[in-house]
Amino acid sequence: MPDARPFRFAFVSNSEEIARTVKAFEDPDRENIEIRLASMEEALPVARQCLAEGVEVVLGGGATGRLLREQLKLPVVTIARRDMDVIRAVMLARERSRKIAVTSFSGQIAGLEIMEDILGVEIRQLPFRTTPELVAAISKAVAEGFRCIVGGGICKTIAQSVGGEGFVVVPGERVIQQALEEARVIAQSQRRSKEEAERLRIILHSVKEGVVGIDSEGRINLINPMAGEMLGLDPENVLDRPMPEAVRSAGLFRVLESGEAEVDQFRRVGGLDMVINAMPVNVSEGTRAVVATFTRVSRIQDLDRKLKERLAKGFVARYTLDDLKGSCAAMARLRAKAAQYAATDAAILVQGETGTGKEILAQGIHMASPRKRRPFVAVNCSALPETLLESELFGYEEGAFTGAKRGGKQGLFELAHGGTLFLDELADISPSLQVRLLRAIEEKEIMRVGGDRIVSTDVRIIASTFKDLAHEARMGRFRADLYFRIATLKIHTVPLRERAADIPDLLAALLARYDIPAGRSPLPLSPRLQNRFTAHSWPGNVRELDSLAQRYAALVGADKSGGHALLMEIMDELCAEAMPSCGEKPLPAGPADGTSFKDQVREYEREIIAEALRQTGDNKAEAARRLGVSVNTLWRKLRELSGTTG
Repeated sequence: MPDARPFRFAFVSNSEEIARTVKAFEDPDRENIEIRLASMEEALPVARQCLAEGVEVVLGGGATGRLLREQLKLPVVTIARRDMDVIRAVMLARERSRKIAVTSFSGQIAGLEIMEDILGVEIRQLPFRTTPELVAAISKAVAEGFRCIVGGGICKTIAQSVGGEGFVVVPGERVIQQALEEARVIAQSQRRSKEEAERLRIILHSVKEGVVGIDSEGRINLINPMAGEMLGLDPENVLDRPMPEAVRSAGLFRVLESGEAEVDQFRRVGGLDMVINAMPVNVSEGTRAVVATFTRVSRIQDLDRKLKERLAKGFVARYTLDDLKGSCAAMARLRAKAAQYAATDAAILVQGETGTGKEILAQGIHMASPRKRRPFVAVNCSALPETLLESELFGYEEGAFTGAKRGGKQGLFELAHGGTLFLDELADISPSLQVRLLRAIEEKEIMRVGGDRIVSTDVRIIASTFKDLAHEARMGRFRADLYFRIATLKIHTVPLRERAADIPDLLAALLARYDIPAGRSPLPLSPRLQNRFTAHSWPGNVRELDSLAQRYAALVGADKSGGHALLMEIMDELCAEAMPSCGEKPLPAGPADGTSFKDQVREYEREIIAEALRQTGDNKAEAARRLGVSVNTLWRKLRELSGTTG
């Protein structure tokens, strides 16, 4: 049975006001939050004391949280302030003065110039690393006329002590809830890790193979009962003592001196013929220990490695099928089909436009499947060059290429073992990588880059693309045999324009993520707005609707009109920004000089790409998203058109 005890958290902060806010979100059935008030200089020893006393996760607010995360190797969750939290505090300070100072730990805050323009105030940033630096900065700012200080709880205290006035940036409800959920996941993972470590100890003491370890000075620091029996040793009497002859003859000392592993060595030890694998433990370019296993030892080594690496990575799905919002019939059918597919173990191809929630759907299928307690690993195939994607998918051995990590690295197939591997934007992978992927799916085994060992994998494949992959296969741009392997089941996400009735509910859910001042919500929508929303093609789908919600949340506080007028204004901007795929840009008229059709198409492509890059400030990734192509495809087009773009 899982450990059902409430988690034990500690919130370390210099602000009693923020501490009270965080404490208010405590769920006694799930966690107990201890409040520890401390200055930044006191925070580190206080946090260490908390962990020594059995606290599972430390939470820190703002600067204190970032400091603890830098200094502690143990789990720390930062309750970081958001831009909207800062804006809210600045708006309160604006009621007292138009000259405001904002504190920031270890660096500048981006976007304050925009905040100045919107709110009509003068803002000075006060970066700091220590409490003395903070005191000096606030004292100077107050002396120079910036009497209103926005920051953490200690900033308010300091400001008041030097004749100023402090305004505490209190994190919003969503930030605190997210931090607590992250802390719960970490605490639960730690409990599982301890359980797995104990289980591994039991395995080592019950297996029929022997396991022996020595330290850098040749003393035995690990021996299981079976090794003692096989070598004629009493485990309790040989621990922390020099190697006896029975162990020395197994070759451990030679491995300790050379730092080179000895694998599958046949030797006669203690009158018995054994297969011995002796592995050095290399730390900081030196061999610090050796672990040797006798007879069937590869299974135990793999178990140890996989347990540690998987627990450390924490690949988990965050969404369920319930997160696919929408009450229209199309969305109900989508959720029902996804639930039906989740019950099987067949590969699934998710097709749909950008912004329609393909990864949320994939995560939801995973969470509804029998594999939900196993890893969910996702990779965007179009975002990585071919060689890097190959090593990410299949892993690599030490020395496989320049810069390869010592000891090699597990690939995503190995990390997803027992769970789901989500291959996003699969259509753009190279033909050679398609061949390797096909074999991995068909044979359920992979070989690392630079390796010579077959690794069995148990992975459920979910792939996605915005392209018509069947058409790509017919045109020869995608392997037909791979297509049939990954498209055993197919499911299509629903574009926003085909479920316009869901837009009001979706907008309400998106606006709820942001802090909208009381009485400034644009809901319910007016008939004119509803018609406008329905008529818009929504090329960016829900992602575009979320952008609209964020714009509204950012502007409504400073906009006097607010409500429907502001929302209509933002809709006008969205329509003006619409990409050519939405039909706003007409095809150019054919030239009269007899230019070929091919040259006309190239010129039109050049204009489309140039306009997209202009609108995105030359941001290739955003331009590619708006054009509905991968980044790799955009780069290829730019190279192809370089002869015409100058």
